Amino acid sequence: MRLKHFLPVLSIFGVSISAAADAADAVTVTLGGRIKEFFVGADQRALPGEDLNAVGMFNDVRVTLEGKTVLDNGITVRAYTRINAVAREVKDVDEAYVDIVTTFGRLRMGEKAGSNYSIIGDPVPEAFLTDDEEIIGDALQPRNGVTLRDAFTFRRLTGNALGVSVQTTEVFGIKVGVAFHPTITSATGLIDGRLAPHNAIDVSAGYEGDFSGGTYRLAGGYFNVSSRTGFTDGAEAWNLSAGLTYGGWELAGAYMNVMPANGRDERAWTVGGMYGIGPIKLSADYRNAHRRLFTGGTFVEKSDRTTLQVAYKVGPGISFGLAGFYADQKDAAGTNWDSGGALTGVKIDF
Repeated sequence: MRLKHFLPVLSIFGVSISAAADAADAVTVTLGGRIKEFFVGADQRALPGEDLNAVGMFNDVRVTLEGKTVLDNGITVRAYTRINAVAREVKDVDEAYVDIVTTFGRLRMGEKAGSNYSIIGDPVPEAFLTDDEEIIGDALQPRNGVTLRDAFTFRRLTGNALGVSVQTTEVFGIKVGVAFHPTITSATGLIDGRLAPHNAIDVSAGYEGDFSGGTYRLAGGYFNVSSRTGFTDGAEAWNLSAGLTYGGWELAGAYMNVMPANGRDERAWTVGGMYGIGPIKLSADYRNAHRRLFTGGTFVEKSDRTTLQVAYKVGPGISFGLAGFYADQKDAAGTNWDSGGALTGVKIDF
């Protein structure tokens, strides 16, 4: 598609590009990626007849390609692709999008989580793991329908579905973002609205400030996706996030309320802190999520987890870590399924 076809969209965003504009810089292509290997041990309560292996391994291998150039008028154009590269799995593009960055902000089109995740990021600080690595949840046998994966941002509801988003430049510490996903599935093109939840909107904002010796931040947003005709798979959600840093300390917390049309309202909250000194980081966090099986019902499913972590940075992009955890899952019958364990591993980013 020719550049002139995008001009009406860009003009709304405050972007002015001549169709004959040339790149002031040559397009630069950067190859990157990450390799993460984890060894996990867990002691879990099991059903009669179950034989849950107490040890296991997880890994995450991805390759990234980034092309970037700056036009004569100062506009930056960036293309990014991230590929799941673990050989034993089906190779797949995890993220692929284009950014157009101006003094007014950023226009993004493609496969990527919406504005809410971009503004909030990790809801609590973690010394070794990140919100993108739900290793503990993957290791534990699920006993209810509650998940702690992406439980505090709207990425839980959209994943990296195709969409377009606009995020403003920070002004007086404030930034605002709006994202739109035609569907929240991997479907592309003009989809019959009866086949999948559709037209998801994410409106989010954040504020960052500073005080003597530290910084603080506040963020939150609203999400809505329409349901299929005659079905109850739409949803609304809102969330809040707050954090501060002081010296080597960082404290943060988040809350999210998901209100699906089926009435199974879900609420999740987390709080955590981290201290760093030199190449060593220590952190502790607690997260809790629960939902009712139906509106006004007394049957509640619940999951919570406490995690302690330590990480040592060996060099640029290389770190070793250790984490211990205790988790509990409560099913609709009121049975508690507790578990505990530890994981260790190495992370290399290049």
